[in-house]
Amino acid sequence: MFRTYTDYVNKTALTLPDKFIDVRTGESIEVLPKVLEQIEYHSNNSTLIHLVLTALNSYLQPKSINNGNSILLEEIREIKRMMQMGYLPRGNGQMGNGPAQINETSNLDLIEVEDVLEAFGG
Repeated sequence: MFRTYTDYVNKTALTLPDKFIDVRTGESIEVLPKVLEQIEYHSNNSTLIHLVLTALNSYLQPKSINNGNSILLEEIREIKRMMQMGYLPRGNGQMGNGPAQINETSNLDLIEVEDVLEAFGG
């Protein structure tokens, strides 16, 4: 069953099925009652297009890293250190041809963090 929500002021209409296909996973997902509630609310308040654009913006923009992720940042620093040293798994008994010492106090570049997170689907 489809239901159409309209925002006549901004000339916006949105037709919703009972289920939709998640574009990231390809799975069929039921539309949650909370989503329907928000769409109806914004439709009644002439802000439906703003809800849609906000949702798209949140979906397309990577989330910013806040200060509460110190464990994650520490893990990324460790990965960076291992890469710079030419890390080889334990058992080989030798380290690679990386630099002999790393400046542990160097700041971690947040752009590098974002690149690592994007590379691993984060």
